[in-house]
Amino acid sequence: MMLRSTTALLLLSLSFVGCSRSPESNQNAPTTRTAEAPIQAQSPDGTTPLLDAVNKGDTDELRRLVEAGADVNAANSAGVTPLMNAGGMGNKEAVELLIKKGADVNHRTAGNYTALMQAALVGKTEIVKILLDAGADPTVKDTGGRTAITYAEDQKHDDIVTLIKQRMPSQGTGKK
Repeated sequence: MMLRSTTALLLLSLSFVGCSRSPESNQNAPTTRTAEAPIQAQSPDGTTPLLDAVNKGDTDELRRLVEAGADVNAANSAGVTPLMNAGGMGNKEAVELLIKKGADVNHRTAGNYTALMQAALVGKTEIVKILLDAGADPTVKDTGGRTAITYAEDQKHDDIVTLIKQRMPSQGTGKK
């Protein structure tokens, strides 16, 4: 069971390349601030300037791109959106801005992985709350049948498990 859990976590982390990058690790990366870089341009892996700004933790650039009309739901080739990575990094300001500008809180990767699952996996309680408040569906299952609660339970994020359980749609008993 532990091996399966570890393998699942490894695969997830590989699909979220850049999620834990620090700004320092990208010092030699091309900047997205040039006038020549179209706001919707994509690198070979599908990364847009907006996703790149999120990965660098550059909230000022994120705000500039969003205000210039960047697509807040543009996903890379793995299906990862800026909201997923901002949530995984615990960047509350970026998460709130992306949601305010129309980011889909229930976007799914090809494996049915969501921003809520990412935040639950890495223990970002405040982000989980924001996503739930914005309508994230806690009942979504990934292709392995796992939910955000499953990810939180595996990582022993009990506060997140409790929070999500409190927000689960009521399961009517049929009794009156």
